[in-house]
Amino acid sequence: MVKSVQFIDNYFPVIDGVTETVHHYAQQLDAVVVCPEMERHYMQEYSFPYRLLTSKTVRVPFSRYASAVPLLDRELPEKIAGEHPEIFHIHSPSLMGEYAQKLGKKTGIPVVATFHSKYYDAIYEFTKSRAISKMVTDRIVKLFDSCDEVWACSEETGETLRSYGYRKPYYVMPNGTDVSAPENPEEVKARAAAEYGIPPGKKVLLFVGQQIWYKNQKLILDTFRRLCDGSGDWLLIMVGTGKDEQAIERYAASLNLSEHVLFTGLIRDRTLLQGVYLNAGLLFFPSVFDNAPLVLREAAVLGVPTLVVEGSNAAGAIRKNVNGFIAAETPEAMSAEIERIFREEDIRKIGRNAQETIPLSWEKLAPMVEERYREVIQRVKSEERKE
Repeated sequence: MVKSVQFIDNYFPVIDGVTETVHHYAQQLDAVVVCPEMERHYMQEYSFPYRLLTSKTVRVPFSRYASAVPLLDRELPEKIAGEHPEIFHIHSPSLMGEYAQKLGKKTGIPVVATFHSKYYDAIYEFTKSRAISKMVTDRIVKLFDSCDEVWACSEETGETLRSYGYRKPYYVMPNGTDVSAPENPEEVKARAAAEYGIPPGKKVLLFVGQQIWYKNQKLILDTFRRLCDGSGDWLLIMVGTGKDEQAIERYAASLNLSEHVLFTGLIRDRTLLQGVYLNAGLLFFPSVFDNAPLVLREAAVLGVPTLVVEGSNAAGAIRKNVNGFIAAETPEAMSAEIERIFREEDIRKIGRNAQETIPLSWEKLAPMVEERYREVIQRVKSEERKE
């Protein structure tokens, strides 16, 4: 197998789609992960089934995030060289990504970079400055320009990168999912219902992801408020944690939704999370920030269809009213569509269609990644010989 080094700017216990992607790449491939040293006690207690190299790190104030400062880590290049890598893979286009690109050029190791996120939106959410967001995004595009190959996890994601000013070719490499349908779904479903007090007979909507405002949590709650107006038949389950978690809970309370919304926090037990999915009729994921959300694929594996925003990158995986649902980004449109879905649609049939058309297991994806690594390595070697 090709020996790769996966570079990422945040890692466990902070969990998001990029973290999950790198974790599964490392599990399925002959890979080493280079990341910041996050929470020391967690790194010591968690047994990773692959090699992990940590860089010197500074904490980001008022958050759970950390930032790698690899240039200050004199031992890191020697540690990486000791792994005898054949290719570098960048998953975070900031300090760690820039470090990997420069180290790759210096040592003659090919560099692949994956465009995972809407970085402009994330930077603007943090800084509230369009000038700073544009400046940082331009720097990110410059980094991608300097890599040997750029991957996007969907065509829609690639077009977002194009909108940032990237003009070179990119290769579409989809994300996988590690969720498989349980052999005893009713038992798993009942266990989750008992654990979280999910009552029978409710119309259950589910959100799984970070509890941060730019995931469109306000739209979720405003939509749900319209559904609950005069009806106690609905339940919204919010799974995940994040920096805005308490503010989101307060907003739900201000809408008099506390009795109808269940905040579970982060669910680390994968079987228990499966059970929560199985209790839901619909995954409600109106984020326009995510490019190719893993939760949509996890839900599909379990036969749960997803409602997404019209025109969002997440909508690229959805065939409307065939394997999922799409609506405009307003509480009025979303609530009307949810009511229509539960009233008119055969949700189980749509879920089965999603199960058959959307998921791709990490086991099946790994050979695709491996093959592409080999092609990049061979192409770079060929170009070097021509020079």
